[in-house]
Amino acid sequence: MATAPQWASTQRHSSTASSAEPPADSPEASTIDQINVLIERISETEERMVQTMDELDLLAESEGADDLLADFMSNRDLHTPESWVNLVRQQFGDTIPDGVLNEGDMKLYISLYGEPIVHEIFEEGIAEEEGDSDQLFREDGEGGWEEIEYKENVEFEEDVPVVYDMEAGPEERETIAMQRTREVAEQLGGEIMLEQFENEAVPDSTPRAHPLTLLGKSQTDPSTIHLPKNSLTGPISVILSEVSNRHVAETAHRLFGGPGLPHSTTTPPPRAQLPQLPIPIHASQHYMANMEANAYLAVLYPGIYASALSVLVEVRKRLGTDWIRNLITQEGGPNVLDASGGGAGILAWRDVIRAEYETMVPDHPQEDPVPYGRSTVLTGSDALRLRASAILENTTFLPRLPDYLHVREKPTLEDSRDAPKRKQFDVIIAPHSLLGYEEEYERKEYVENLWALLNPKGGVLILLEKGRQKGFEAIAGAREMLLKRYIASPGSTEYNNSLEAPDETEPVVKGAGMIIAPCTNHSTCPMHNPAGPSKGRKDYCHFEQRYIRPPFLQRIMGAKDRNHEDIKYSYLAVQRGVDMRQELGIQQNAEATDAAFEGFEDVEDPSKIHPLSLPRAVYPPLKRRGHVIFDLCTPAGKIERWTVPRSYSRQAYRDARKSSWGDLWALGAKTRIPRNLNLGDKHGEGKKERLARRAADRAAREEEEMDEHERDEDEDDELDEGQSRSALPEPAPRKRGQNIPSWKKHNDKKKMRQALKRQVDAENTL
Repeated sequence: MATAPQWASTQRHSSTASSAEPPADSPEASTIDQINVLIERISETEERMVQTMDELDLLAESEGADDLLADFMSNRDLHTPESWVNLVRQQFGDTIPDGVLNEGDMKLYISLYGEPIVHEIFEEGIAEEEGDSDQLFREDGEGGWEEIEYKENVEFEEDVPVVYDMEAGPEERETIAMQRTREVAEQLGGEIMLEQFENEAVPDSTPRAHPLTLLGKSQTDPSTIHLPKNSLTGPISVILSEVSNRHVAETAHRLFGGPGLPHSTTTPPPRAQLPQLPIPIHASQHYMANMEANAYLAVLYPGIYASALSVLVEVRKRLGTDWIRNLITQEGGPNVLDASGGGAGILAWRDVIRAEYETMVPDHPQEDPVPYGRSTVLTGSDALRLRASAILENTTFLPRLPDYLHVREKPTLEDSRDAPKRKQFDVIIAPHSLLGYEEEYERKEYVENLWALLNPKGGVLILLEKGRQKGFEAIAGAREMLLKRYIASPGSTEYNNSLEAPDETEPVVKGAGMIIAPCTNHSTCPMHNPAGPSKGRKDYCHFEQRYIRPPFLQRIMGAKDRNHEDIKYSYLAVQRGVDMRQELGIQQNAEATDAAFEGFEDVEDPSKIHPLSLPRAVYPPLKRRGHVIFDLCTPAGKIERWTVPRSYSRQAYRDARKSSWGDLWALGAKTRIPRNLNLGDKHGEGKKERLARRAADRAAREEEEMDEHERDEDEDDELDEGQSRSALPEPAPRKRGQNIPSWKKHNDKKKMRQALKRQVDAENTL
């Protein structure tokens, strides 16, 4: 038999010293007797507890738990009933062990705190014996336990290869509310009907989005980007915590144009009429002060990250799942270059890789690394390099880009050695780099060098600028140059690079390539025709992305009423060495535009319609009462306005109401007309020049009218001296409040003088 614990044999006896014993008939004697009776009852209860536990042979198996309970029960004599109940309440709450409170304490507990939950100490299970850990027990219904058989799954093998369903979505976990709903439905014998309600007149009959509409969506999901704390805002906050917020704000205002930071990645409204200047500091500059590097991180990183992430998401959608997964699984992973973002482009690319890898490997442990591949960042200054290296791990930093335009590609007569090995990148991200070059030829050389750095077997180049007129013109100029010299298209497969004797030089055969986004055509840009800069331009291709500003950027901008920013940008994404137009038979011409206008709502297999043969919304859709208006850039290379009314198609109208700026449209329209574009004046006349010209023309007309008036007065002097002014017909009386223009007064007087002159001439003739 197990030995009883020490606290079980402890007996409490009251002291009955004769010197302190009160008289029997005194009130103190009755109170002492009651206390003694209560103590005896407590002792009896404890003895019964020990005896019961000893009979069940549970004392030895739970010696540790008994010690804790013994220590707690040993302090019972030190408390009054009220304080003891309060202590039990604090220690155990609503669930108390059996035997801790006697009958009197239980009544007091109920009166103070309500009915408690009393449980037996060793009721929940049976201790496992050593060497028999695989046995399972269950209650037999008679107060005992019975052993149940446990069979291992002998078919399980650790070496079974894991096969992932690439098309399957993420596992949906049942929420608590959904679980409760299912239980109630089972009790009532019913079924759960899941419905998706829309803001329509008849929610139950509202159609879902068409598959081609979902495929043509260009926004991120969710549409508003929340900057990641672990990889972006958190490290930047730590770096900025070492300097004064006021100093960072003053430096940022000095560099980026004052309040509002108009010369940063932000895009002020056109009504501000601010000069369109490039970002004053760039990642490739060789000197940058510490505070300037801090301002670069705080002001430019969020905007570059948001716009680059939006473009990368669109590129991943258009190139498909196979493209990015092949990059992830290739040896060494993807090789990515951030040519002008200071590392913000790499952060955006890694988030895209992380999302794709979690879809590929849904059981990927959080602590295991993600195969990001090789990352390279251009940082010319030491101050920016040190800060970027604290944010980016496993990253190579280059002080300058290699110049492959002026390096020989093969051995020559002067140098018979093999050509130096060239770096090749799978993805190159170059945000806000073209406007830094003042001359157009410098921009073209820069883009050509980036093109030479691309992997010739499918490398992707992303150019990105601010969504203003000059930013669009820089992007459009780079697009025109790439199509003219490097990317072959039907009818344009060669390029003559000789300016002196074009007839005597053999043309250069252009290589394979394709524009991924935003264009779905390879003809001349309709918004950049004629090519080159122009003043007064109102229409230009750009897009918008909303992101939540981090707190440090909010403090720098002094913004209190709004914590988000709608950043506008123009971009171009091209692929070298791969032309899906030939591989997949993608058409980008007038026939493709006509087919898109008819719509693909009733097509049997939507997968046969490629998104790159659809028109893109280059402006926000105009959602009016009963119809939606799209301004689309078509595969034929024209800007057209399509109208989708309610009467055209219920599905098309519903999807048109849900469409956004930048989406590809596949469900057709009822009407289409060419859209008039305001491309400004190619010869350099802007708004101010145009207003000055109009004012000069108006002044010239007024001067001409005054000269004509003086000539009319001279004609009046030439009339006969005998002819009186009173002979002139009186003008029509002017009504009260009527304002007659000066030109009409002069015209009426002229008519009267001419009539009088004809009358005089007639009289002289007679």
